Amino acid sequence: MKTRLLLAVILLSLSFCYISGVGYGELNQEMLELGTPLIFFYLLEARIDYMMKNPNRYLNVQFYYDPGGSFDEFFPDGIDTKDKVFVSVCDSRGDFSGRSGETLLKIFKMFLESLYSYIWPWMITTDMNTDIVAQFCTEDGTPLGYFYQGEYHLWEE
Repeated sequence: MKTRLLLAVILLSLSFCYISGVGYGELNQEMLELGTPLIFFYLLEARIDYMMKNPNRYLNVQFYYDPGGSFDEFFPDGIDTKDKVFVSVCDSRGDFSGRSGETLLKIFKMFLESLYSYIWPWMITTDMNTDIVAQFCTEDGTPLGYFYQGEYHLWEE
């Protein structure tokens, strides 16, 4: 009986030693003062929501806000990405491979409209046709098509 009591006292005292430091942490003040626009958080939230609601079928999707037009280089000449949400879709599951051009355009449309449903609840954009620019590519990054001003285009056009 004394052995059990002694063991209980030792275990209890050890647990108090480890637990006493819990709850006394500090937040990194630099992280709180970064001043990152809220749109970046909402776009990350949209990506996570998309992945969580499609755990077995999601493609590699990235959402970016382009305040300066720096994503223009990823598109053919004449495509303006300034102040738009850039959506990059890479085919990580082979959904785009072996399809005809017409079928690809239908898949791009269906897929982008589905993705937009994860963006608009955050009130990031008001119109998909004017606020979104998207690029669709293979798993290795070869561009297949893009979306700009409400129209879907194959890359070689």
